[in-house]
Amino acid sequence: MGGRLRIALLQLLARDSKSKILQRTEEYISQAADNGTKLAILPELFTTELHPPVFMEKKENVPDGETCQAMSHLAKKYNMHIVAGSVAEQITGSEKMKNTSIIFNPKGELVGKYTKMHSFDVDLGERLSIHESEWFEHGNSPTTFKTDICKVGVGICIDIRFPEISRYFTEQGCNLHVYLGAFSAARTGPAHWDVLARARAIDNQVYLAACSPARDDSHHYVAWGHSVVVDPWGKIISQAESEESMIYADLDMNYLNEMREQLPVEEIRRKDLYHTTYNWE
Repeated sequence: MGGRLRIALLQLLARDSKSKILQRTEEYISQAADNGTKLAILPELFTTELHPPVFMEKKENVPDGETCQAMSHLAKKYNMHIVAGSVAEQITGSEKMKNTSIIFNPKGELVGKYTKMHSFDVDLGERLSIHESEWFEHGNSPTTFKTDICKVGVGICIDIRFPEISRYFTEQGCNLHVYLGAFSAARTGPAHWDVLARARAIDNQVYLAACSPARDDSHHYVAWGHSVVVDPWGKIISQAESEESMIYADLDMNYLNEMREQLPVEEIRRKDLYHTTYNWE
């Protein structure tokens, strides 16, 4: 595919009631629409704080919950695709939840639903010890969707550490890979956020957008922020600081095709020697 796609990444601060966060989201999306955005991307767990008791308090049904209904309305009202971050999805009959991304097209239709496949279960010293599997059940299959300009793959946070996921997106024809992530300001954010975003973009010769919550130093878990968009050459073309903000990027598919012609990695790849086997449900 050729053409250009303007995207907006909303680096939101999730320290308020769900209704107020959704109201603020509409303010940003309205502004983004006025500036020609056709795809808006929101952060991981953007209507909850990054804290288990709040996950439980704000969990909701998909697709009938408050966040889903609001995002469907905004996608239709402002005529754009929305990767509506992720929500703490309620599981009937279980105390656990799912970390689920919801995706809407310009008609307000739910065209994608992705549940985070990898649990962030780590012990990185006193400053970072988290076991997501205690709260969230993992998903078992990736999600892609189409815009008028390109196909898009969606992952959540630690998924970006697994090149197999991005490889699958590329094999499915996704020229934009989106990751919704809340890397830690204490450890993983400054060390790995930009590096992984650039690596996955270079690996696959794609655009990559990584959207984080804003940083809140008073919170139990401090997200890194620094939402970023990387081009197929690995160049950072747009990046936020740590505070709540919105950034834009114009994705040029003709440039992507040019990069692939100049450095034809797919033609060079020895598929006769190695391949990746997927076992999605």
